[in-house]
Amino acid sequence: MKNAFYLLLSAFTMLFALNSCKTDELDLDKTLKFSKLTVEEQKEKIEKSGIDFVDKMDGMQDTKAFKAGLQFIGKTDAAAAAPLKVLHADLKNRNTNVLRNFDRQLRVSYVESEMWGEWEWKPALNDFVLVKTLTNKAIYRFPATETSTTNNAEITVVYVETDIQVPDSEDYYPSSITYTMKVDGSKVMEAEFSGSYKSDGTPIKVKQTLVMGDYSWSAEINNKSTEASGTYEFKLKSETLVKMEVTAKGDLIAEKYADAEYPDEFMQSGAIYFQMMNIAILGGLKDMSAFVDDMNAISNTETRAGYEAQADVINKHLICYGYYVDDNQKFADIEFYVLESSDYDINGDGKINSLDVEYSLQPRFVLSDGSKVDIQNYIETGFEDLITKLEEYQDIVPQ
Repeated sequence: MKNAFYLLLSAFTMLFALNSCKTDELDLDKTLKFSKLTVEEQKEKIEKSGIDFVDKMDGMQDTKAFKAGLQFIGKTDAAAAAPLKVLHADLKNRNTNVLRNFDRQLRVSYVESEMWGEWEWKPALNDFVLVKTLTNKAIYRFPATETSTTNNAEITVVYVETDIQVPDSEDYYPSSITYTMKVDGSKVMEAEFSGSYKSDGTPIKVKQTLVMGDYSWSAEINNKSTEASGTYEFKLKSETLVKMEVTAKGDLIAEKYADAEYPDEFMQSGAIYFQMMNIAILGGLKDMSAFVDDMNAISNTETRAGYEAQADVINKHLICYGYYVDDNQKFADIEFYVLESSDYDINGDGKINSLDVEYSLQPRFVLSDGSKVDIQNYIETGFEDLITKLEEYQDIVPQ
């Protein structure tokens, strides 16, 4: 299989698997003009988005849910604590995959779980005590802070199964899961998962939400077999901090996807949109079959000429660029090029020479002034304030 197939197939299938009708963000036919700002001014605008994002993440650890959650995970290793442990680690590290990781842990923690029932924290025993037996429902009451003298926090988990069995397993897919936390009777956190599936386990519709104080995460997958889409959004109040949308057309069923050697065996076209604050990247292929045919026509793919041919095919079919959300103006087109390196002894003759050349396909920016720059090199200069901000944050993150 061609190297570029791995590259693009991995990108599309990974994002497709993570999680919309076609939206303007996913429109590969729209034409945007380059920003009239200088390259340096554009970098300043990008850096500002990065700094704003870091600043707006700071408040998550000050929420009542975060603080009460610390008390809970410090008191028990029960299955109900597992999603919160993942959540707290992600929030400390500003991981934008908060919802995905929390939801994944939420779905795997409760199968055949022994946590079901009503539990009260008993300080004298330094442990939770089961006070009532429940089915597929758990309630934990505990002190919300170190100084609380009563069990003024409450976590409730409700789990509902479908009748669709997970392949090669005795477990069943969940229909819905809710996870709520209250402090002093007021709801401070709420997470919900709902899903419907075909008989083979292919998702028809999956929806996930998480709300914690002023922060909210949401994700949704819709699969009509011939067209599938996914959306993900992370917001502070009404402001979008991170957003991703994915759409694909083809024969989108689990068996086709699992057995495919090439992407055109299950996908006709696809597009991916990613946004962080005011910066967005759009990429996609409008004709996967034509792309695969052109790639398969290339011979001697391990040579420099073969790699150049693969880059030409990718750049012919791939639509990809970065732009500012506020004014819909581009800061860069994105293309692939051949990187040549000879950093180690590939042929094992004990020395590095002209025989130790390795080629790879790498993306790079084509800027508004026509210059071309490797993405890594682009971000290494002009973003000093953002780097400093991130380093300062790393120093203060609680371990």
